[in-house]
Amino acid sequence: MDQSTEQEWQFSAAGLEAARVWLASLPSQPSDRRLAIKPTLELSDTYYDSSDWMIFRAGFALRLRHERAGMDSQQTEVTLKSLHAPRGGLARRTEISQRCDEADMNSVLAASDGIGERIRELIGERELVPLFKANTRRERQQLLEADSDLPLAEVDLDETSIEAPGVSQQLKRVEVECLHATPEALHPFVEQLREAAQLEPVAQSKFRAGLNAAGLHPGGELPPLDFAICASQSFAHTQFALLRRYFAVLLDKEPMVRAGSSAAVHEMRVAARHLDVLLRLFAGFGPRWAVASRGALRALIRALGAVRDSDVQLEYLQRSPAVLTDAERAAIEPLRQGLAQQRARARTRLLHVLDSNRTRSWVEHWLTQLRLGTGSGARARQAVTAQVASDLIRAMARKLRKRADRLSANASADDFHKVRIRAKRLRYALDAFGSLYGDAAREYLHALTRLQHLLGEFHDSTVRGEMFAELVTRGRRVPAATSFLVGRLVERDQREFEKCRGRFSKAYRRIKRRRWRALSETMREQSRAASAAPVRLGTP
Repeated sequence: MDQSTEQEWQFSAAGLEAARVWLASLPSQPSDRRLAIKPTLELSDTYYDSSDWMIFRAGFALRLRHERAGMDSQQTEVTLKSLHAPRGGLARRTEISQRCDEADMNSVLAASDGIGERIRELIGERELVPLFKANTRRERQQLLEADSDLPLAEVDLDETSIEAPGVSQQLKRVEVECLHATPEALHPFVEQLREAAQLEPVAQSKFRAGLNAAGLHPGGELPPLDFAICASQSFAHTQFALLRRYFAVLLDKEPMVRAGSSAAVHEMRVAARHLDVLLRLFAGFGPRWAVASRGALRALIRALGAVRDSDVQLEYLQRSPAVLTDAERAAIEPLRQGLAQQRARARTRLLHVLDSNRTRSWVEHWLTQLRLGTGSGARARQAVTAQVASDLIRAMARKLRKRADRLSANASADDFHKVRIRAKRLRYALDAFGSLYGDAAREYLHALTRLQHLLGEFHDSTVRGEMFAELVTRGRRVPAATSFLVGRLVERDQREFEKCRGRFSKAYRRIKRRRWRALSETMREQSRAASAAPVRLGTP
Protein backbone atom coordinates (compact mmCIF):
# COMPACT_ATOMS: atom_id res chain seq x y z
CA MET A 1 0.00 0.00 0.00
CA ASP A 2 1.44 3.34 -1.07
CA GLN A 3 0.44 6.78 0.20
CA SER A 4 1.46 9.87 -1.73
CA THR A 5 0.36 13.39 -2.58
CA GLU A 6 -0.71 13.77 -6.19
CA GLN A 7 -0.18 17.20 -7.72
CA GLU A 8 -1.62 17.70 -11.17
CA TRP A 9 -3.25 20.25 -13.42
CA GLN A 10 -6.58 19.20 -14.89
CA PHE A 11 -8.02 20.97 -17.92
CA SER A 12 -11.13 20.40 -20.00
CA ALA A 13 -10.95 20.61 -23.81
CA ALA A 14 -13.41 20.75 -26.66
CA GLY A 15 -11.02 18.41 -28.48
CA LEU A 16 -7.56 16.96 -27.97
CA GLU A 17 -6.05 17.57 -31.41
CA ALA A 18 -4.69 21.02 -30.57
CA ALA A 19 -2.86 19.59 -27.54
CA ARG A 20 -1.46 16.75 -29.67
CA VAL A 21 -0.17 19.20 -32.28
CA TRP A 22 1.51 21.48 -29.74
CA LEU A 23 3.15 18.58 -27.90
CA ALA A 24 4.38 17.14 -31.21
CA SER A 25 6.00 20.49 -32.05
CA LEU A 26 7.88 20.72 -28.77
CA PRO A 27 11.11 18.99 -30.01
CA SER A 28 11.50 21.68 -32.71
CA GLN A 29 11.25 24.50 -30.18
CA PRO A 30 14.26 25.92 -28.27
CA SER A 31 14.01 24.04 -24.98
CA ASP A 32 16.09 22.22 -22.39
CA ARG A 33 13.34 19.58 -22.12
CA ARG A 34 12.05 16.80 -24.31
CA LEU A 35 9.05 14.46 -24.46
CA ALA A 36 9.05 10.67 -24.34
CA ILE A 37 5.97 8.87 -25.62
CA LYS A 38 4.65 6.13 -23.31
CA PRO A 39 2.22 3.30 -24.13
CA THR A 40 -1.43 4.31 -24.38
CA LEU A 41 -3.56 2.94 -21.55
CA GLU A 42 -7.13 1.66 -21.47
CA LEU A 43 -8.54 2.37 -18.01
CA SER A 44 -11.73 0.87 -16.65
CA ASP A 45 -12.70 2.50 -13.33
CA THR A 46 -15.56 1.59 -11.01
CA TYR A 47 -16.30 3.87 -8.07
CA TYR A 48 -17.79 2.56 -4.82
CA ASP A 49 -19.24 3.78 -1.54
CA SER A 50 -21.60 2.59 1.18
CA SER A 51 -25.30 3.41 0.99
CA ASP A 52 -24.79 6.14 3.63
CA TRP A 53 -21.73 7.61 1.86
CA MET A 54 -19.21 6.88 4.61
CA ILE A 55 -16.22 7.11 2.27
CA PHE A 56 -17.36 10.34 0.63
CA ARG A 57 -18.15 11.88 4.02
CA ALA A 58 -14.68 10.90 5.22
CA GLY A 59 -13.28 12.99 2.37
CA PHE A 60 -12.37 10.25 -0.11
CA ALA A 61 -13.42 8.60 -3.36
CA LEU A 62 -12.89 4.83 -3.70
CA ARG A 63 -11.89 3.53 -7.12
CA LEU A 64 -11.20 0.05 -8.49
CA ARG A 65 -9.15 0.37 -11.67
CA HIS A 66 -8.38 -2.20 -14.34
CA GLU A 67 -5.51 -0.92 -16.45
CA ARG A 68 -4.52 -2.37 -19.82
CA ALA A 69 -1.46 -1.44 -21.88
CA GLY A 70 -1.50 -3.50 -25.07
CA MET A 71 -3.14 -6.90 -25.43
CA ASP A 72 -1.46 -8.88 -22.66
CA SER A 73 -0.52 -6.41 -19.93
CA GLN A 74 -3.27 -5.80 -17.36
CA GLN A 75 -3.10 -4.59 -13.77
CA THR A 76 -5.66 -3.94 -11.04
CA GLU A 77 -5.31 -1.10 -8.57
CA VAL A 78 -7.48 0.06 -5.67
CA THR A 79 -7.23 3.73 -4.69
CA LEU A 80 -8.62 5.98 -1.99
CA LYS A 81 -8.25 9.55 -3.23
CA SER A 82 -8.99 12.67 -1.20
CA LEU A 83 -11.59 15.06 -2.56
CA HIS A 84 -9.85 18.44 -2.33
CA ALA A 85 -11.16 20.77 -5.03
CA PRO A 86 -8.64 22.05 -7.62
CA ARG A 87 -7.55 25.70 -7.65
CA GLY A 88 -6.79 27.23 -11.00
CA GLY A 89 -6.78 23.74 -12.43
CA LEU A 90 -4.11 22.49 -9.98
CA ALA A 91 -5.29 19.73 -7.68
CA ARG A 92 -3.36 18.47 -4.66
CA ARG A 93 -4.81 15.20 -3.39
CA THR A 94 -3.72 12.41 -1.06
CA GLU A 95 -3.74 8.99 -2.72
CA ILE A 96 -3.66 5.66 -0.90
CA SER A 97 -3.19 2.96 -3.55
CA GLN A 98 -2.37 -0.70 -3.80
CA ARG A 99 -1.76 -2.97 -6.77
CA CYS A 100 -3.53 -6.26 -6.29
CA ASP A 101 -4.29 -9.56 -7.98
CA GLU A 102 -7.97 -9.50 -7.03
CA ALA A 103 -10.33 -8.46 -9.82
CA ASP A 104 -13.30 -7.41 -7.67
CA MET A 105 -13.89 -5.28 -4.58
CA ASN A 106 -15.21 -8.12 -2.40
CA SER A 107 -11.88 -9.93 -2.75
CA VAL A 108 -10.03 -6.74 -1.84
CA LEU A 109 -12.12 -6.33 1.32
CA ALA A 110 -11.52 -9.95 2.29
CA ALA A 111 -7.76 -9.33 2.59
CA SER A 112 -6.52 -9.21 6.18
CA ASP A 113 -4.32 -6.15 5.71
CA GLY A 114 -3.36 -3.44 3.22
CA ILE A 115 -5.91 -1.18 1.62
CA GLY A 116 -8.74 -3.62 2.33
CA GLU A 117 -8.20 -3.08 6.05
CA ARG A 118 -8.15 0.69 5.51
CA ILE A 119 -11.47 0.56 3.63
CA ARG A 120 -13.03 -1.59 6.37
CA GLU A 121 -12.00 1.03 8.94
CA LEU A 122 -13.98 3.61 6.96
CA ILE A 123 -17.15 1.59 6.33
CA GLY A 124 -17.27 -0.86 9.23
CA GLU A 125 -19.80 -3.62 8.63
CA ARG A 126 -21.52 -1.80 5.78
CA GLU A 127 -21.56 -3.13 2.24
CA LEU A 128 -20.02 -1.32 -0.71
CA VAL A 129 -22.20 -0.53 -3.71
CA PRO A 130 -20.98 0.53 -7.18
CA LEU A 131 -21.80 4.14 -8.08
CA PHE A 132 -20.80 4.45 -11.75
CA LYS A 133 -18.11 3.41 -14.22
CA ALA A 134 -15.62 5.53 -16.15
CA ASN A 135 -13.77 4.14 -19.18
CA THR A 136 -10.76 6.17 -20.32
CA ARG A 137 -8.37 6.03 -23.24
CA ARG A 138 -5.20 7.74 -22.01
CA GLU A 139 -2.44 8.92 -24.36
CA ARG A 140 0.70 9.49 -22.28
CA GLN A 141 3.92 11.43 -22.68
CA GLN A 142 6.57 12.17 -20.09
CA LEU A 143 8.42 15.47 -19.91
CA LEU A 144 12.16 14.88 -19.42
CA GLU A 145 15.20 17.03 -18.92
CA ALA A 146 17.14 17.26 -22.21
CA ASP A 147 20.14 15.37 -20.81
CA SER A 148 18.38 13.04 -18.37
CA ASP A 149 15.84 10.23 -18.33
CA LEU A 150 14.37 11.45 -15.03
CA PRO A 151 10.70 12.32 -15.72
CA LEU A 152 9.62 15.75 -14.53
CA ALA A 153 5.94 15.31 -15.33
CA GLU A 154 3.46 13.16 -17.19
CA VAL A 155 1.12 14.70 -19.75
CA ASP A 156 -2.10 12.72 -20.30
CA LEU A 157 -4.70 13.23 -22.99
CA ASP A 158 -7.86 11.54 -21.74
CA GLU A 159 -11.05 10.59 -23.55
CA THR A 160 -13.47 9.37 -20.89
CA SER A 161 -16.91 7.86 -21.08
CA ILE A 162 -18.87 7.93 -17.80
CA GLU A 163 -21.45 5.14 -17.65
CA ALA A 164 -24.38 4.94 -15.25
CA PRO A 165 -27.81 3.31 -15.62
CA GLY A 166 -29.47 5.07 -18.56
CA VAL A 167 -26.71 7.71 -18.80
CA SER A 168 -23.52 8.17 -20.80
CA GLN A 169 -21.36 11.29 -20.67
CA GLN A 170 -18.18 12.07 -22.61
CA LEU A 171 -15.26 14.04 -21.18
CA LYS A 172 -12.07 15.23 -22.90
CA ARG A 173 -9.32 16.30 -20.56
CA VAL A 174 -5.65 17.16 -20.49
CA GLU A 175 -3.78 16.44 -17.27
CA VAL A 176 -0.21 17.32 -16.28
CA GLU A 177 0.98 15.42 -13.20
CA CYS A 178 4.10 16.45 -11.28
CA LEU A 179 6.55 13.56 -10.92
CA HIS A 180 10.01 14.90 -10.07
CA ALA A 181 9.35 18.60 -10.43
CA THR A 182 7.43 21.15 -8.37
CA PRO A 183 4.31 22.90 -9.68
CA GLU A 184 6.29 26.15 -9.68
CA ALA A 185 8.94 24.68 -11.97
CA LEU A 186 6.34 23.30 -14.38
CA HIS A 187 4.08 26.33 -14.41
CA PRO A 188 5.57 28.00 -17.55
CA PHE A 189 5.27 24.75 -19.53
CA VAL A 190 1.69 24.26 -18.38
CA GLU A 191 0.71 27.81 -19.28
CA GLN A 192 2.14 27.42 -22.79
CA LEU A 193 0.22 24.16 -23.27
CA ARG A 194 -2.95 25.70 -21.92
CA GLU A 195 -2.77 28.70 -24.26
CA ALA A 196 -1.82 26.69 -27.35
CA ALA A 197 -4.55 24.06 -26.85
CA GLN A 198 -7.21 26.51 -25.56
CA LEU A 199 -7.71 24.59 -22.32
CA GLU A 200 -9.90 25.58 -19.38
CA PRO A 201 -9.38 24.57 -15.73
CA VAL A 202 -11.86 21.86 -14.75
CA ALA A 203 -14.62 22.84 -12.37
CA GLN A 204 -14.89 19.33 -10.93
CA SER A 205 -13.01 16.04 -10.84
CA LYS A 206 -14.04 13.00 -12.88
CA PHE A 207 -15.52 11.57 -9.71
CA ARG A 208 -17.74 14.63 -9.17
CA ALA A 209 -18.67 14.62 -12.84
CA GLY A 210 -19.61 10.95 -12.52
CA LEU A 211 -21.82 11.61 -9.50
CA ASN A 212 -23.63 14.37 -11.39
CA ALA A 213 -24.05 12.22 -14.49
CA ALA A 214 -25.47 9.37 -12.38
CA GLY A 215 -27.82 11.74 -10.54
CA LEU A 216 -26.24 10.89 -7.19
CA HIS A 217 -26.28 13.38 -4.33
CA PRO A 218 -24.14 12.32 -1.35
CA GLY A 219 -25.32 13.40 2.05
CA GLY A 220 -25.77 12.38 5.65
CA GLU A 221 -28.32 9.94 6.95
CA LEU A 222 -30.57 12.75 8.21
CA PRO A 223 -31.68 15.37 5.68
CA PRO A 224 -31.25 19.04 6.69
CA LEU A 225 -33.85 20.40 9.07
CA ASP A 226 -34.50 23.73 10.76
CA PHE A 227 -33.40 23.26 14.39
CA ALA A 228 -34.70 26.61 15.61
CA ILE A 229 -36.74 26.59 18.82
CA CYS A 230 -38.95 29.28 20.32
CA ALA A 231 -40.13 30.04 23.83
CA SER A 232 -43.86 29.49 23.28
CA GLN A 233 -43.73 26.16 21.44
CA SER A 234 -44.57 22.81 22.96
CA PHE A 235 -41.64 21.25 24.80
CA ALA A 236 -42.23 18.07 22.80
CA HIS A 237 -41.32 19.96 19.62
CA THR A 238 -38.22 21.40 21.30
CA GLN A 239 -37.12 17.95 22.46
CA PHE A 240 -37.38 16.60 18.94
CA ALA A 241 -35.39 19.50 17.46
CA LEU A 242 -32.61 19.27 20.06
CA LEU A 243 -32.21 15.50 19.86
CA ARG A 244 -32.10 15.70 16.09
CA ARG A 245 -29.56 18.56 16.13
CA TYR A 246 -26.93 16.76 18.22
CA PHE A 247 -27.60 13.31 16.78
CA ALA A 248 -27.08 14.73 13.29
CA VAL A 249 -23.70 16.15 14.40
CA LEU A 250 -22.73 12.79 15.89
CA LEU A 251 -23.54 10.96 12.64
CA ASP A 252 -21.81 13.62 10.57
CA LYS A 253 -18.52 13.20 12.46
CA GLU A 254 -18.39 9.38 12.30
CA PRO A 255 -16.73 9.16 8.85
CA MET A 256 -13.89 11.51 9.85
CA VAL A 257 -13.48 9.64 13.14
CA ARG A 258 -13.05 6.46 11.14
CA ALA A 259 -10.56 8.26 8.89
CA GLY A 260 -8.41 9.03 11.95
CA SER A 261 -9.16 12.72 12.60
CA SER A 262 -8.40 13.77 16.19
CA ALA A 263 -10.60 16.87 15.81
CA ALA A 264 -13.54 14.71 14.69
CA VAL A 265 -13.12 12.45 17.74
CA HIS A 266 -13.41 15.51 19.97
CA GLU A 267 -16.42 16.90 18.08
CA MET A 268 -18.25 13.56 18.02
CA ARG A 269 -17.63 13.13 21.74
CA VAL A 270 -18.97 16.63 22.50
CA ALA A 271 -22.13 15.91 20.48
CA ALA A 272 -22.59 12.58 22.27
CA ARG A 273 -22.16 14.27 25.65
CA HIS A 274 -24.72 16.90 24.69
CA LEU A 275 -27.16 14.09 23.95
CA ASP A 276 -26.35 12.35 27.23
CA VAL A 277 -27.01 15.51 29.25
CA LEU A 278 -30.26 16.16 27.36
CA LEU A 279 -31.47 12.62 27.99
CA ARG A 280 -30.70 13.10 31.68
CA LEU A 281 -32.73 16.34 31.64
CA PHE A 282 -35.57 14.80 29.64
CA ALA A 283 -36.02 11.82 31.98
CA GLY A 284 -39.34 13.12 33.28
CA PHE A 285 -40.63 14.14 29.85
CA GLY A 286 -39.57 11.38 27.46
CA PRO A 287 -39.49 10.41 24.71
CA ARG A 288 -39.10 6.92 26.12
CA TRP A 289 -37.36 5.53 23.04
CA ALA A 290 -34.60 8.09 23.49
CA VAL A 291 -34.22 8.09 27.28
CA ALA A 292 -34.06 4.29 27.36
CA SER A 293 -31.02 4.26 25.06
CA ARG A 294 -28.53 6.04 27.32
CA GLY A 295 -26.58 2.82 27.88
CA ALA A 296 -25.50 2.51 24.24
CA LEU A 297 -24.73 6.22 24.10
CA ARG A 298 -22.55 6.14 27.21
CA ALA A 299 -20.60 3.14 25.90
CA LEU A 300 -19.79 5.19 22.81
CA ILE A 301 -18.79 8.18 24.95
CA ARG A 302 -16.34 6.01 26.93
CA ALA A 303 -14.75 4.66 23.75
CA LEU A 304 -14.40 8.17 22.30
CA GLY A 305 -13.03 9.43 25.62
CA ALA A 306 -10.20 6.87 25.66
CA VAL A 307 -9.01 8.07 22.25
CA ARG A 308 -9.46 11.72 23.20
CA ASP A 309 -7.45 11.34 26.43
CA SER A 310 -4.51 9.98 24.41
CA ASP A 311 -4.86 12.81 21.88
CA VAL A 312 -4.77 15.44 24.63
CA GLN A 313 -1.60 14.02 26.14
CA LEU A 314 0.09 13.60 22.74
CA GLU A 315 -0.67 17.27 22.03
CA TYR A 316 0.83 18.13 25.43
CA LEU A 317 4.05 16.27 24.58
CA GLN A 318 4.17 18.02 21.24
CA ARG A 319 4.11 21.41 23.02
CA SER A 320 6.51 20.44 25.82
CA PRO A 321 9.84 20.43 23.88
CA ALA A 322 9.79 24.23 23.89
CA VAL A 323 10.69 24.17 27.59
CA LEU A 324 12.92 21.07 27.60
CA THR A 325 16.63 20.56 27.07
CA ASP A 326 17.98 18.48 24.17
CA ALA A 327 18.53 15.52 26.47
CA GLU A 328 14.98 15.79 27.81
CA ARG A 329 13.59 15.92 24.28
CA ALA A 330 15.30 12.60 23.57
CA ALA A 331 13.99 11.15 26.83
CA ILE A 332 10.41 12.11 25.96
CA GLU A 333 10.34 10.01 22.77
CA PRO A 334 9.68 6.60 24.46
CA LEU A 335 6.79 8.24 26.29
CA ARG A 336 5.38 9.59 23.03
CA GLN A 337 5.68 6.17 21.42
CA GLY A 338 3.89 4.55 24.35
CA LEU A 339 1.05 7.07 24.11
CA ALA A 340 0.79 6.54 20.35
CA GLN A 341 0.49 2.77 20.89
CA GLN A 342 -2.11 3.36 23.61
CA ARG A 343 -4.08 5.58 21.23
CA ALA A 344 -3.92 2.92 18.51
CA ARG A 345 -5.40 0.35 20.89
CA ALA A 346 -8.09 2.81 22.00
CA ARG A 347 -8.90 3.58 18.35
CA THR A 348 -9.27 -0.13 17.61
CA ARG A 349 -11.71 -0.45 20.52
CA LEU A 350 -13.60 2.61 19.29
CA LEU A 351 -14.02 1.10 15.82
CA HIS A 352 -15.30 -2.11 17.43
CA VAL A 353 -17.86 -0.09 19.40
CA LEU A 354 -18.96 1.78 16.26
CA ASP A 355 -19.35 -1.53 14.41
CA SER A 356 -21.04 -3.40 17.27
CA ASN A 357 -24.62 -4.62 16.92
CA ARG A 358 -25.53 -2.54 19.96
CA THR A 359 -24.37 0.74 18.43
CA ARG A 360 -25.71 0.03 14.93
CA SER A 361 -29.11 -0.97 16.37
CA TRP A 362 -29.16 2.21 18.46
CA VAL A 363 -28.36 4.36 15.42
CA GLU A 364 -30.98 2.68 13.22
CA HIS A 365 -33.62 2.98 15.96
CA TRP A 366 -32.95 6.69 16.42
CA LEU A 367 -32.93 7.29 12.67
CA THR A 368 -36.32 5.65 12.38
CA GLN A 369 -37.82 7.61 15.26
CA LEU A 370 -36.37 10.95 14.17
CA ARG A 371 -37.45 10.49 10.55
CA LEU A 372 -40.96 9.66 11.70
CA GLY A 373 -41.00 12.55 14.15
CA THR A 374 -42.14 10.22 16.91
CA GLY A 375 -43.71 12.27 19.66
CA SER A 376 -43.09 12.56 23.38
CA GLY A 377 -45.42 11.93 26.27
CA ALA A 378 -48.43 14.03 27.24
CA ARG A 379 -46.43 15.99 29.82
CA ALA A 380 -43.97 17.22 27.17
CA ARG A 381 -46.75 18.07 24.68
CA GLN A 382 -48.60 20.17 27.25
CA ALA A 383 -45.53 21.96 28.66
CA VAL A 384 -44.25 25.30 27.32
CA THR A 385 -40.60 25.34 26.26
CA ALA A 386 -39.60 28.57 28.04
CA GLN A 387 -40.86 27.37 31.41
CA VAL A 388 -39.32 23.90 31.18
CA ALA A 389 -36.01 25.27 29.91
CA SER A 390 -35.85 27.79 32.76
CA ASP A 391 -36.60 25.09 35.35
CA LEU A 392 -33.97 22.75 33.92
CA ILE A 393 -31.25 25.41 33.72
CA ARG A 394 -31.95 26.62 37.26
CA ALA A 395 -31.80 23.05 38.57
CA MET A 396 -28.42 22.49 36.88
CA ALA A 397 -27.10 25.81 38.22
CA ARG A 398 -28.15 24.88 41.78
CA LYS A 399 -26.29 21.57 41.52
CA LEU A 400 -23.16 23.35 40.30
CA ARG A 401 -23.28 25.88 43.14
CA LYS A 402 -23.87 23.13 45.70
CA ARG A 403 -20.68 21.35 44.57
CA ALA A 404 -18.58 24.47 44.06
CA ASP A 405 -19.50 26.08 47.40
CA ARG A 406 -18.24 22.97 49.19
CA LEU A 407 -14.70 23.35 47.87
CA SER A 408 -12.21 24.11 50.62
CA ALA A 409 -8.63 25.35 50.48
CA ASN A 410 -7.49 21.71 50.59
CA ALA A 411 -9.94 20.34 48.04
CA SER A 412 -8.63 17.38 46.05
CA ALA A 413 -8.37 17.01 42.29
CA ASP A 414 -11.39 14.69 42.47
CA ASP A 415 -13.42 17.42 44.19
CA PHE A 416 -12.57 19.86 41.41
CA HIS A 417 -13.44 17.23 38.81
CA LYS A 418 -16.93 16.82 40.25
CA VAL A 419 -17.43 20.59 39.98
CA ARG A 420 -16.18 20.39 36.38
CA ILE A 421 -18.81 17.76 35.57
CA ARG A 422 -21.57 20.01 36.97
CA ALA A 423 -20.23 23.00 35.04
CA LYS A 424 -20.15 21.01 31.82
CA ARG A 425 -23.73 19.82 32.26
CA LEU A 426 -24.92 23.37 32.87
CA ARG A 427 -23.02 24.57 29.82
CA TYR A 428 -24.56 21.87 27.62
CA ALA A 429 -28.03 22.80 28.87
CA LEU A 430 -27.37 26.44 28.01
CA ASP A 431 -25.96 25.46 24.63
CA ALA A 432 -29.26 23.73 23.92
CA PHE A 433 -31.63 26.46 25.14
CA GLY A 434 -29.41 29.56 24.94
CA SER A 435 -31.00 30.84 21.73
CA LEU A 436 -34.09 31.68 23.81
CA TYR A 437 -32.18 34.14 25.99
CA GLY A 438 -29.99 36.18 23.64
CA ASP A 439 -27.12 38.27 24.98
CA ALA A 440 -27.71 37.28 28.61
CA ALA A 441 -27.12 33.62 27.75
CA ARG A 442 -24.11 34.38 25.54
CA GLU A 443 -22.38 36.42 28.24
CA TYR A 444 -23.06 33.82 30.92
CA LEU A 445 -21.90 31.02 28.60
CA HIS A 446 -18.65 32.86 27.96
CA ALA A 447 -17.90 33.06 31.68
CA LEU A 448 -19.00 29.46 32.23
CA THR A 449 -16.76 28.27 29.41
CA ARG A 450 -13.76 30.00 31.01
CA LEU A 451 -14.52 28.25 34.30
CA GLN A 452 -14.89 24.91 32.54
CA HIS A 453 -11.60 25.44 30.69
CA LEU A 454 -9.82 26.14 33.98
CA LEU A 455 -11.30 23.01 35.55
CA GLY A 456 -10.38 21.10 32.41
CA GLU A 457 -6.71 22.02 32.96
CA PHE A 458 -6.97 20.52 36.46
CA HIS A 459 -8.47 17.33 35.07
CA ASP A 460 -6.05 16.98 32.15
CA SER A 461 -3.07 17.25 34.49
CA THR A 462 -4.54 14.56 36.76
CA VAL A 463 -5.23 12.21 33.85
CA ARG A 464 -1.75 12.93 32.49
CA GLY A 465 -0.08 11.93 35.75
CA GLU A 466 -2.04 8.67 35.84
CA MET A 467 -1.40 7.83 32.19
CA PHE A 468 2.32 8.64 32.34
CA ALA A 469 2.81 6.68 35.55
CA GLU A 470 1.05 3.65 34.02
CA LEU A 471 3.18 3.82 30.88
CA VAL A 472 6.37 3.95 32.95
CA THR A 473 5.47 1.26 35.51
CA ARG A 474 3.28 -1.19 33.55
CA GLY A 475 4.26 -0.81 29.93
CA ARG A 476 7.46 -1.68 28.11
CA ARG A 477 10.54 -0.83 30.13
CA VAL A 478 11.69 2.74 29.47
CA PRO A 479 15.08 4.39 30.03
CA ALA A 480 15.79 5.86 33.45
CA ALA A 481 15.95 9.32 31.88
CA THR A 482 12.34 8.91 30.70
CA SER A 483 11.15 7.87 34.17
CA PHE A 484 12.95 10.84 35.68
CA LEU A 485 11.40 13.20 33.11
CA VAL A 486 7.90 11.86 33.84
CA GLY A 487 8.46 12.69 37.50
CA ARG A 488 9.49 16.24 36.56
CA LEU A 489 6.44 16.72 34.32
CA VAL A 490 4.09 15.48 37.05
CA GLU A 491 5.74 17.82 39.57
CA ARG A 492 5.34 20.72 37.16
CA ASP A 493 1.65 19.87 36.72
CA GLN A 494 1.21 19.79 40.49
CA ARG A 495 2.70 23.28 40.80
CA GLU A 496 0.39 24.54 38.07
CA PHE A 497 -2.53 22.87 39.85
CA GLU A 498 -1.75 24.81 43.01
CA LYS A 499 -1.60 28.07 41.03
CA CYS A 500 -4.99 27.31 39.53
CA ARG A 501 -6.65 27.04 42.93
CA GLY A 502 -6.40 30.81 43.30
CA ARG A 503 -7.73 31.36 39.79
CA PHE A 504 -10.79 29.20 40.51
CA SER A 505 -12.38 31.62 42.99
CA LYS A 506 -12.32 34.50 40.50
CA ALA A 507 -13.63 32.35 37.64
CA TYR A 508 -16.40 30.99 39.82
CA ARG A 509 -17.50 34.48 40.97
CA ARG A 510 -18.00 35.46 37.33
CA ILE A 511 -20.92 33.00 37.02
CA LYS A 512 -22.52 33.66 40.42
CA ARG A 513 -23.35 37.34 40.44
CA ARG A 514 -24.19 39.90 37.76
CA ARG A 515 -24.23 37.47 34.83
CA TRP A 516 -26.45 34.98 36.61
CA ARG A 517 -28.87 37.72 37.72
CA ALA A 518 -29.15 38.96 34.12
CA LEU A 519 -29.76 35.45 32.78
CA SER A 520 -32.23 34.65 35.56
CA GLU A 521 -34.28 37.78 34.85
CA THR A 522 -34.29 37.07 31.10
CA MET A 523 -35.55 33.55 31.76
CA ARG A 524 -38.36 34.90 33.95
CA GLU A 525 -39.39 37.40 31.26
CA GLN A 526 -39.44 34.69 28.58
CA SER A 527 -41.49 32.38 30.79
CA ARG A 528 -44.08 35.10 31.50
CA ALA A 529 -44.38 36.01 27.82
CA ALA A 530 -44.62 32.40 26.71
CA SER A 531 -47.28 31.59 29.33
CA ALA A 532 -49.45 34.40 27.98
CA ALA A 533 -49.16 33.19 24.36
CA PRO A 534 -50.95 30.19 22.81
CA VAL A 535 -48.83 27.04 22.93
CA ARG A 536 -47.42 26.13 19.52
CA LEU A 537 -47.83 22.37 19.34
CA GLY A 538 -45.24 21.70 16.62
CA THR A 539 -44.77 18.47 14.67
CA PRO A 540 -44.14 15.73 17.32
